[in-house]
Amino acid sequence: MIETLSFEKKRELNNLFLSVAENLDITETQFNNLTRSYNAVGKYLEDDPNFKDYHPVVTPQGSLRLGTIIQPITEDGDLDVDLVYRLIEKHPNWTQKHIKQMVGQRLKTHGVYCDMLDKKEGRRCWTLLYRQDSDNAKERYHMDILPCVADSKFNSNMELYRSKSFSSIKLDNIAIRITDNKAQNYDNSTFIFDWLKSNPDGYAMWFADRCKYYTEKRENITDTIMPIGKYIKNKSVLQRIVQILKRHRDIMFKDDEDKPISIIITTLAARAYKGEDSLLEGLVNVISTMENYITKDQSGNYVISNPTNSEENFADKWPTHPKRKENFFRWLRQVKSDVNSIISATGIELRENVGRSFGDAFSKNLFNLLTEQHKVSAINGGG
Repeated sequence: MIETLSFEKKRELNNLFLSVAENLDITETQFNNLTRSYNAVGKYLEDDPNFKDYHPVVTPQGSLRLGTIIQPITEDGDLDVDLVYRLIEKHPNWTQKHIKQMVGQRLKTHGVYCDMLDKKEGRRCWTLLYRQDSDNAKERYHMDILPCVADSKFNSNMELYRSKSFSSIKLDNIAIRITDNKAQNYDNSTFIFDWLKSNPDGYAMWFADRCKYYTEKRENITDTIMPIGKYIKNKSVLQRIVQILKRHRDIMFKDDEDKPISIIITTLAARAYKGEDSLLEGLVNVISTMENYITKDQSGNYVISNPTNSEENFADKWPTHPKRKENFFRWLRQVKSDVNSIISATGIELRENVGRSFGDAFSKNLFNLLTEQHKVSAINGGG
């Protein structure tokens, strides 16, 4: 796709895709608003007297943790923020239902959070709807709060892993057990190892390690875990690739509930990434090879395994929701076609192709910004 391009053309395209990704980022103001909000709700939940003996902590997970969060496609769209509310151990008699309902009750007894709370209880989370009446469209977001329990060695294992090489880490030692009101044992099992397992910290470590693949391997992982509560402007190539792919997905499918889910896109992109320093080359490689990391089980069902939890298949809903499988492969074909069209286009056609892939308004603003930057660069160069 790009082998025949000149060095100069590759550089121009790399800068174009980098500009696309950078303009998908949330702003530092948005990030600070999100951080301030989740710190506030986190402190309130952590101060719950019902949980004081279990060292509760609220931390981000998902795209905010991984550094792959992007702007919504519409001015009035919501940013989606995922939080983990983690307990260390629990009362012997508590079930998933006990914990989830206590977290919900704590939110309902707060004057502000009670009004923000989504009236429809989520399967695994409680959702707070922020800034719904705000005049500032950039301040609209919602937070999904996932109650969970970790074992007694969680904190010591996390501290130990900061001084170890990633390859020597046993990620299962930092897994958590989550609440899920669709689980058969939701209201009767008090044994946490019977509960559904998740591992957001392990996944963040794995993803960060993939970001440094080949070119920036380190002996320890102190800097490998995505920093919490810190705005990072300069992203890795892999983070930028994921942002670009997610935006293309959002433009293609809008609010379709059967659109490809972010965890599948992120996982396959991370597996396919081979440490390219060039965003252009990395993007082309990822979209060309990511489907190679989809397998099938003995029944012929597709498997996209969670790299930190072998029990979990991110494509497990595809057999009962075949539209999700169809949409994923349709999206993958389209993103290949669209990236190729951008690479081969010039002038007005290039703007149109970028608009088709990432949004017309976004494309217009992007090229206006690039034009202004070019003018400033020309003036400075001429001075």
